[in-house]
Amino acid sequence: MDPVTHVATGVLISQLLPAPSRFWAALAGAAFALMPDADYFLVWIDRLAFVRHHRGFSHSLIALPLLALCGAGVNAAIGGKDWLRPFFILGAAVLASHLLLDWATSYGTQLLSPFSQQKFSLDWLFIIDPYLTAILLAGALAALCSPGWGRGVGAVCLAGAAAYLLLCGCYHHQALSLARQVFAGEVQAGAAVAALPQPLSPRRWQLIAARPREISQTMVQLPYRLWLPLKGAIEQVQEVAALTPYPGPLAAAYRPPESLLVQERRGVAAPLPSLSPEARRILDLYLDFARFPLLARVEPQGDGFLLAWMDLRFTVPGRDFPFVLRLRQDARARLQEALLGQVEAGKIHKEP
Repeated sequence: MDPVTHVATGVLISQLLPAPSRFWAALAGAAFALMPDADYFLVWIDRLAFVRHHRGFSHSLIALPLLALCGAGVNAAIGGKDWLRPFFILGAAVLASHLLLDWATSYGTQLLSPFSQQKFSLDWLFIIDPYLTAILLAGALAALCSPGWGRGVGAVCLAGAAAYLLLCGCYHHQALSLARQVFAGEVQAGAAVAALPQPLSPRRWQLIAARPREISQTMVQLPYRLWLPLKGAIEQVQEVAALTPYPGPLAAAYRPPESLLVQERRGVAAPLPSLSPEARRILDLYLDFARFPLLARVEPQGDGFLLAWMDLRFTVPGRDFPFVLRLRQDARARLQEALLGQVEAGKIHKEP
């Protein structure tokens, strides 16, 4: 989730819990909300390392009490030992909200780090959700304006944000049920199926089924009601296989369940050229991050060749893919360039 949403949540919670100073509580709430994202500094060192390690230990259940205790200790040094307990409780609550909001997205959060690097994702929220942000911001501003009526409004907004999150969870359950029926044949063949949130509406979803070197996608806009005549809808699905060339974005718009258009992307089936150890390291880091990776291009270029992978998890109709890895090697299998999107993926040591 984006920093604005996290800060709004932290400030709102800080005004609803008892604290010796509302002003310091608001500052502490904002600081606690941003603490897990301290790993963002990695993006300035190595973009691929950031992609791999972001939402790692700092977002884990083990780190939560440690960060809360550190923050409470700083506040106790400012206001005295009586500040330790209330600010520890505040920190634990705000940090828990940060983990919950990140867990609700599709990015993946290592909640059990350092014991496990498994990434958990509920797939309920897109990485930026303006509706959730607006609800939390309204509550935070109201609570800051008045310790009386403002706190009541803030409590209502916090409850509204929780209700909205559960609403997205209900839509996700509906979309996932639809995906399992649309891709019933792929499921029987062992495909991984998911329903991934889309921007600007909790009713918009990407339904995806992934098999080796082949991924099927469709974009659906669910009705307002939280139930569907699934059997009747599935009978009318138009399963049209359209091979979309790389790197073009998905052209299909969001459709109602009764008129879905299934598009298919096929990865390159040609044997891979040999990769240098450095290229292999970068690729392994990328594949560890990517949830639905696809080898999209293998082509000769000059005296070398270009390889490109993309992660279809973040497909949005009409938009370019944000996480495309490009590796360029020369004829001697030496890595010349590694780009993640348009940014250098990692440090490359070129031989003279």
